[in-house]
Amino acid sequence: MRLQKTEHQTHSLYRLAVLVGGDLLVLLLFTWVGRGSHSLPGTDIVAALMTAAPFVISWFVLAPWFGLFRADISQSWPKFVPRILVVWLIGGPLAGLLRALFLGRAIPGGIIPVFVLVTMTVASLFMLVWRLGYSWWARRARPQAA
Repeated sequence: MRLQKTEHQTHSLYRLAVLVGGDLLVLLLFTWVGRGSHSLPGTDIVAALMTAAPFVISWFVLAPWFGLFRADISQSWPKFVPRILVVWLIGGPLAGLLRALFLGRAIPGGIIPVFVLVTMTVASLFMLVWRLGYSWWARRARPQAA
């Protein structure tokens, strides 16, 4: 019984690590694509991380509140899809605010509404594609009961 519980905990921690790592990679990819669409160098790691920071902070502050790291939600697309959309409805403007602050721009004048709308939409799509793939994988990789 104890061994079975330990295996389950290890499996749960592994899935959480995959989910968090995947989310982070998706946000970094989103940033890399966005910077590339503005003809900014993809090799400037520091600038890319500074660009990604507001989105990473917004996601990892809000996503846990909406249960997006819980197994019962992260493995069920009808549960996680609306939550991801809500997180980006809140997180997009939050990321815009953080980005303006990081760049030393005035608030609210330094927040570009079109930028926020585009980033909300594209970040949502990137995250949805990743999370749909994760959900498919996680449902097939469930530990078998003994």
